[in-house]
Amino acid sequence: MKTDQKKTSKLVEVIIFILFALGPLTGNVILVLFGVLSLEFSVIPRAILIAIPSFMFPFAIVQLFSGAISDIKGRFPVILLGLFIFGIGMILASLSFSLMAFIIANVLAGIGFGFVNPVLIALLTDIVPGPKISKKIGLLGAVANLGVGFGPLIAGQIINLSWRYLYVIFLSITVLGILIIFTIRKSQSATKSDDGIRTFFSHLAQEIRRLPVILLVISAFLISHTSIATIIWTSQSFAEVPEVIPVAISGLIIALFGLMGFLAGILTGFIIKKKDVKFVLVVGLISLFIADIFLIIFGDNSFEALILTSIGLLFMGFAGGILVTLVMFFSQTLSRERRGALAGLTTASLFIGNAFVPMTFKPFYDSGGIFLVYLIILIASVLLLAALLILYKFAKIKTK
Repeated sequence: MKTDQKKTSKLVEVIIFILFALGPLTGNVILVLFGVLSLEFSVIPRAILIAIPSFMFPFAIVQLFSGAISDIKGRFPVILLGLFIFGIGMILASLSFSLMAFIIANVLAGIGFGFVNPVLIALLTDIVPGPKISKKIGLLGAVANLGVGFGPLIAGQIINLSWRYLYVIFLSITVLGILIIFTIRKSQSATKSDDGIRTFFSHLAQEIRRLPVILLVISAFLISHTSIATIIWTSQSFAEVPEVIPVAISGLIIALFGLMGFLAGILTGFIIKKKDVKFVLVVGLISLFIADIFLIIFGDNSFEALILTSIGLLFMGFAGGILVTLVMFFSQTLSRERRGALAGLTTASLFIGNAFVPMTFKPFYDSGGIFLVYLIILIASVLLLAALLILYKFAKIKTK
């Protein structure tokens, strides 16, 4: 019996990691689809940017509530609901013949995965022993960053056949996830109670009033305005000069960015366990400012500056991998009773930030190009430094 339970827990872990990578894959393939979708829908490439907030806003807003709902009603029902809605979005995306239909598909996908994303984090920490949480969260952050980087790389190859195949693949993974989650649901204990809406809002209210949680939310929002903003707007600057930097090269650079985030996530989980949070935080912040300096001094969308720009992006990917994993770890250790609520607040803040990135930086890009964007990212990095240091001071996290 114990052997069967152990095998089932391992299967749950595997599907958690696969599904957690699916969100970033879906949200970031758009970075190399600007050109092909603009031709498909007969619009200018920049018009396709609307797909990012179309996915990110509902994705983020739903996460404000989905984690707390799962604390009350159970993880598996919430995940299954989200995957069902997400699957409908993937069907519509694969059949889209207009920008409006594609936008609606992204809205549905965002709503659906908003029910999935934070609940996967809480489910993982439910089934993992306390001493191993930092390691598992590190792996979770690693696969998310891998999805960010390799989504565009995979898309860059598949669009040679048809961009629609991407969404067929995502749909296939979704269906597989539904089948596996539904099958193992009965053999896993789930957090569930008969409490209603009053308890739900009570959980959120109790957490959002705490200073460490406020700082956690601010930090997550600012991370999106550093690491994620860098890769989105660098990709946009590359897309405007396809004759200088082809889609294949752009996709490879984004993949390396994601690979650095993947390595950083794995290292973060192990180092937190072996050393402490402070060491990881310092390494992440140093990497962030090295990236800022490289990009401000050398960053450009010219072929001559490509190598130095890529080095800056590698440091930024590494910094993002560390910092995203750190805030996820904080969200699961600040309150053991309301892990779902904190996971939801944290990931919602991160993706609300992602949704605002195109709008926040557009005026700066239009007036000063990619250089001014990198300068604003440096300012965001300074604010993030302050928020994370204060959070570390007040969080009092135990890692051993």
